Amino acid sequence: MPSFDFDRNCYIVRIVYDGPGMAGKTTNLEHVCNVIPARQRSELVTPAALKGRTMFFDWVELEGPNHEDALVRFQLISVPGQEARNYRRRPLVEAADVVVFVADASEEGINDTQRTFARLRVSMRRRERPLPLVVQANKQDIEGALTVPQLRQKLRLADDVPFVRATANQGKGVKPTLTLAMRLGVESIDTDEVQPLLPQLANADTLFDHVLAFEDEPDNGEPIEVEELNLNAEAEADELSPEMIAAHLSVSSLDALERKAQRAATKKGGTRASTG
Repeated sequence: MPSFDFDRNCYIVRIVYDGPGMAGKTTNLEHVCNVIPARQRSELVTPAALKGRTMFFDWVELEGPNHEDALVRFQLISVPGQEARNYRRRPLVEAADVVVFVADASEEGINDTQRTFARLRVSMRRRERPLPLVVQANKQDIEGALTVPQLRQKLRLADDVPFVRATANQGKGVKPTLTLAMRLGVESIDTDEVQPLLPQLANADTLFDHVLAFEDEPDNGEPIEVEELNLNAEAEADELSPEMIAAHLSVSSLDALERKAQRAATKKGGTRASTG
């Protein structure tokens, strides 16, 4: 839910950019910094970046419009896309007021996009209140990239979830994506309960300290619903070759036989124990 910073007399709306690694999250924020005058934003902060990869987060704050006699400031935060960094990503997503999911719509990246969105869906379902979502279909310049309807089907999203076509490395679609997210964020000020700004979320330095607290006991475990990760779902069966379908059925049959044998062995062992 949005926060209020009493020290600066302004609302704080956090827009978190989620998505798989190399999908274009940092590229979005870099382009935003290129087009927004320096007087209306902070510097882009990326703690401990490694060879162009976001290890913890990217952070920039933008000056927004006035709302009810107070200024609105938008904190744009991108999260690491690597699965091994999920324990760093999760608390940032949970603190979001709006999520922008940057999807790699290329044929090569769609599997990672689906897996990452499955993790996001779990995080969103944990929330007490609905979390506004904008999906950016990035890398539209790559031959064979999925269209918005195709990507919507892959991610199993309803028609009312806003999508934006983008080629972020060229700046295309970046501003419309941000504009949508900002509008949803301002609307949430009127519809959600506004709470005092937590000190650990006040700026990039305190946020970094907050995220570092998870380093001692990193936990990447997250319950993922099986159907969300089944990249060869029944709806896509017509895309599979006969050989792939046969192999899938063979593996399923072997698994079923193994489970049946294990149950029989367990039952037999239990019978012996009760009669001995």
